[in-house]
Amino acid sequence: MAEFKTSARAVDMLGRQQIAGIPSAISELFKNAHDAYAARAEADFIRFKDAFVIRDDGDGMSRADFEGRWLTLGTSSKSVQGSASRNHAGPRRAILGEKGIGRLAIAAIGPQTLVVTKAHGHPRVVSLIHWGVFELAHAGLDELVVPVEELSEGEALDVRKMGERILSNLRELITEDDEGLYERIELDVSRWRETDLVELANMAGFDLTSFDSGTAFVILPTSPDLEADLEPQTPKEAAPLLRTLIGFANTMTPGHSAPELRTVFRDHRAPDNISDLIEEQEFFTVNEFLNADHHFQGQFDEYGQFSGTVSIFGGEPVTFPLAWNAARGTKTQCGPFKLNLAYIQGRAKQSRLEPNDYFLITEKLDRYGGLYIYRDGIRVLPYGDSRFDWLDVELRRTKSASDHFFSYRRMFGAVEISRENNSRLREKAGREGFATNEAYRQFRAILQNFLLQVASEFFREGGAQAEMYEDGRIANERMEKARRARSKQVRARRSEYSAALDRFFDAVDTRRPETRVAEIQADIVSAIDTAKRDRDPSTGADRLVRAELAAQVKLRELASDLQVKRPRGVALSAELSRRSAAYEAARFEVLTSVVEPAEREIESTLGQAGLALDAALHRRLRFDQAVDQAVSDARTLVGEARQDLTRRANDTGDRAKDAVRVAHRALEDAAVGVLQEASKTDVSGITDESFTLLRNSLEGRVRSVAAAQAEELTAITDQLRAVAWSSQDDAIDEVSLVDQVEQLEARVEALTDRAAQDFELVQIGMAVNIVTHEFENSVKSVRDNLRRLRSWAQQNAGLRPLYSDLRVSFDHLDGYLKLFTPLHRRLYREPVEIRGVDVQRYLHDVFDKRLNDQEVALEVSDSFESMRVRMYPSTLYPVIVNLIDNAIYWLDRYAGDRVIYLDKVPGLITVTDSGPGISVGDEEAIFEQGFSKKPAGSGYGLFVAREVLRRDGADISLAAPAADRGARFDIVLPDESEG
Repeated sequence: MAEFKTSARAVDMLGRQQIAGIPSAISELFKNAHDAYAARAEADFIRFKDAFVIRDDGDGMSRADFEGRWLTLGTSSKSVQGSASRNHAGPRRAILGEKGIGRLAIAAIGPQTLVVTKAHGHPRVVSLIHWGVFELAHAGLDELVVPVEELSEGEALDVRKMGERILSNLRELITEDDEGLYERIELDVSRWRETDLVELANMAGFDLTSFDSGTAFVILPTSPDLEADLEPQTPKEAAPLLRTLIGFANTMTPGHSAPELRTVFRDHRAPDNISDLIEEQEFFTVNEFLNADHHFQGQFDEYGQFSGTVSIFGGEPVTFPLAWNAARGTKTQCGPFKLNLAYIQGRAKQSRLEPNDYFLITEKLDRYGGLYIYRDGIRVLPYGDSRFDWLDVELRRTKSASDHFFSYRRMFGAVEISRENNSRLREKAGREGFATNEAYRQFRAILQNFLLQVASEFFREGGAQAEMYEDGRIANERMEKARRARSKQVRARRSEYSAALDRFFDAVDTRRPETRVAEIQADIVSAIDTAKRDRDPSTGADRLVRAELAAQVKLRELASDLQVKRPRGVALSAELSRRSAAYEAARFEVLTSVVEPAEREIESTLGQAGLALDAALHRRLRFDQAVDQAVSDARTLVGEARQDLTRRANDTGDRAKDAVRVAHRALEDAAVGVLQEASKTDVSGITDESFTLLRNSLEGRVRSVAAAQAEELTAITDQLRAVAWSSQDDAIDEVSLVDQVEQLEARVEALTDRAAQDFELVQIGMAVNIVTHEFENSVKSVRDNLRRLRSWAQQNAGLRPLYSDLRVSFDHLDGYLKLFTPLHRRLYREPVEIRGVDVQRYLHDVFDKRLNDQEVALEVSDSFESMRVRMYPSTLYPVIVNLIDNAIYWLDRYAGDRVIYLDKVPGLITVTDSGPGISVGDEEAIFEQGFSKKPAGSGYGLFVAREVLRRDGADISLAAPAADRGARFDIVLPDESEG
């Protein structure tokens, strides 16, 4: 009787040739980890070793499981579900592998795979597969040998032995039609002799010999396509692998379920250059979703009818029911599903987002924008790929942008389906999307109809609820226009102020004030000499008075030239504020040390000279001339201000009249156009739907123009109304609009700077956490291996010195890792008691080597040693560490005694050093972010110290300088910490 036979090449065609590519292959392996009830699946591409490692912490496989299920093609998903879920008390997972061939996709990543797997209560199972053997031209599948071995605990892998078995089997099956195949496989197998598997596994963060359960795949070498898939095709796009693996689980929509499986993909470009490419922050976050311009959320029932809400520009959600007429009372084949969609306006000026936020989300949309599909919480490929517009959104938009509002790359969100409710939506074998059956056609049609109807209702001119969008869009455009105008004005005025400060400091540096004062004084001496030669005392007295007035004018001009007026109504940046403070101090110094002494000297000199003439006449002339000059100056000052105000008031009135005329003309033009079109239209022969659309369109045109013009005029009126008029009686208490704007702008500037600072600190904190986490994993592995090595060293005298040296070095390294423990706030839910003796020991652990090398003494008082305070260790420890670190640095450059002294007094911990102290003028600057006098200092230390302490009710300050010490810092403890 005839029967089917399976060629070895069938595996190659079902695996490597069938799958869409390496990104899809890795996604399949992640799904297999999900089906094995893993909590984590981690992939590591170790470029410099040309190796790829992927492992999970799932159930793993016994030898029977591996041979009976993994090596069996087309395994029933029900049998997998049963075996995977029976040992788990938690929620039952939906099995993602339907066809039992997804595991073959691993062949796309590289030519050979080492499988190491372990089930609970079973030994490790190891197998080596070279996918090239499935290219044999004439071999049957049952003729191939796949080496499988069980390893006892502690037994090392012998990959070379398994490789020899593959080559031996290959020599029996090779034919002349397989030219070059044996040599290629032999070369690949030889790679294992050059590879340290333990080292490779450690790079990937696990131990091949001791994991409790799970499965690991080691692929060596890798396909050149893997590296190519990590390179974006254009600067704006994401790399193909990222587009596929990002968002494996739905973490972007509000209220999403916790991911059943967390995935990681690390790219090791070098031992010290490792990047996690698909971390959650790389994908859309819940906050980004909530901050989007528009939201559409709801559910499509089994008839395709939508019930949900629409929110425009962050407004209150509006109930929006929508029928799908094609159902005609029949249940859809696709089944019910949920939609949660966010949308960003295509133009920044129309968006409610801040410019920087808009720029960041637009960058992310360019990389990952699109509508994702999640089945039972796991992404279905390739939906969501920014290049795969599966709803033809852009195609429809090109036909009519006015009818089809949406752009595919401006949207992000999720369609949520389940295997239970949407079983007829079937994925293709190659994971290239759903099969194009009736269920999928209905599914697409329902969503396409939804986008069309939403666009018509809310975004098209004349739409039933389009007013919300139009009002929001106009308001956003107006705000953006105002922001740009304000930003341009502020930049210009700040630039002018900065240039004026530059001129001032240049004048001071070149001693121009001293030069001009000397010239004025020389003119006075000359005038006195001339007056003395005058025969008529009255003439001489008059000459002296004129000389005095001229000198006073010149001194006032000098003082005026030294004055740089701060722009009113403009908030200064932090840097400009520091320069402004420095200017005030420098100007005060010049006025008090140069100008004012010159005034007194001139007055004294002229007074003495006048006594030699007619003293009474001279005094009267000086008095009258001074008063007359003051009155003249006052009138000039007010007169110029009056003229400027009158000119601006007239200009404002003219512009207001022009705005009224323009608004009236625009409305009349629109009204006449609508009336003319209405009078020419015959409505008797059109359908009810066309009649409604036409009427809404004409009404919408005239109403939108009226709303826009009224908005413009109202805005002008509001600006005029906001001008603060004050009488002389209440002028002191009145705050002008300009002053209010300056205060608000200053607060925004400070908050913006603070946000940037916090973001930098968050990045640093995340980096420290990542490093600590990876460090802990590596140290755990080393610790376990040292424990195993100890037994060998006890039996082998030659190993004992090596073991001893390794043990000492490791203990030193492990000691540094333990130093991170007090810095992790998450370990302490409440403040704990901190003892001075513990702090002292910690500081010695951290700094002993530096203290000894740089001959610095660390001393503590008895009160500090016996100290007990209640605080978070993560608050107090870093502050003291930073102070000690700074003190050691500056003491190393100090020739005198080198002592650091810690003391405890009521309410304070003091840290004092005997170094050079803090420079005059830097007392507050040292607490500002970015300020540092170390050559490579970051300027974070004391800034972070103060911020962290203040958040917990404490503080830090620099004590007043003293002759017997360098610098003393006082850490002010929280009120309740010493209770």
